[in-house]
Amino acid sequence: MSTAALLLAGAVPAQADALADGPEISVAPGGVEPPSYSGVCSPGVRFTTSATITAGGPGTVIYQWSDQGYGRWSQVVFTEAGTKTVTGEAMTHYAGVGPQSRTITVKGANQAQATVSYQLSCIDPVPGKPQIQPATDYIGRCGSDVVHTINAQISSPIAQTVRYRWNGFYGPLPGLEGEREIVFTEPGTKTVSAPFQRLPLSGTNAGNTVEVQVVSPGSAKGQEVYYRTVCVKAEFTSMITIAGNCKTGVAFKYKMDGYIESSAIGQMSYTWAHQPLGEAEWARDPWKPLSFVDSNSPGRQSVSKTWSAPGGESGVWRLEIAGSDGTVVSQSRPYHVPCG
Repeated sequence: MSTAALLLAGAVPAQADALADGPEISVAPGGVEPPSYSGVCSPGVRFTTSATITAGGPGTVIYQWSDQGYGRWSQVVFTEAGTKTVTGEAMTHYAGVGPQSRTITVKGANQAQATVSYQLSCIDPVPGKPQIQPATDYIGRCGSDVVHTINAQISSPIAQTVRYRWNGFYGPLPGLEGEREIVFTEPGTKTVSAPFQRLPLSGTNAGNTVEVQVVSPGSAKGQEVYYRTVCVKAEFTSMITIAGNCKTGVAFKYKMDGYIESSAIGQMSYTWAHQPLGEAEWARDPWKPLSFVDSNSPGRQSVSKTWSAPGGESGVWRLEIAGSDGTVVSQSRPYHVPCG
């Protein structure tokens, strides 16, 4: 918001109380320039307001327009009884429809107020804050086939064609380049959406922001949303027998090795899961935390597990990572325990 103009020189009183030595005053609304406006308001439409202050005698009068804020008072000095016109520095509007008003408060020996009215009809479309489905902060598998959805709302006060684009902090986003168009046949709100490919930012552990910007009419920008993509991968590299003998009855023991990769610093959880032959459900070990920090991220960490199985059992094992949108799994490796 703009401030009121200081019309006359002189120290502004520290307190905005009624002035004991001030004259009796009254105030009447003046004009507004322009008195009304209809059209595109971006990059801003300015209105200048005025009011007339009448003093019953000489003295200092202080006044404040309603958009000035606490403590910001201007003053006008009367050398005799009379009327003076004061003008408020232009107010700037970027959006709005319908009657608008601005109030002036004047203080001398008494206090008085007046309200100046004008009309505003901005036709600028207003974009909203984007949403990314199914996850804003994503840990999971990445690739050309991992496509999520980004959407946002755009509101228009009139029937019109709106052109817009998606902006990222680091430049155009993959799959969201270029300008797009949406047609309003009547005032209202519509949802715009687009495929959103999950890709990490190359060479950085940071996330990105995305916003909707109206290109025409106007140039309004919606609120940004911060998002982050962490690409992870689970690999099951080997399973070897480290003990077991059918003749001597020594139980069979196996060692499994694998690794987990992450494209960025962060924390996640992983587990080993197995599915015995003939079973529909996977049985999982307790989830374990895994942290990627500066020294190993983006990078790879090895994980392993040693286990024993009863004779004659068969099935498969795999390595899993808890993701934002389901689990990320490695290839499965079969096992068979002899001597059953």
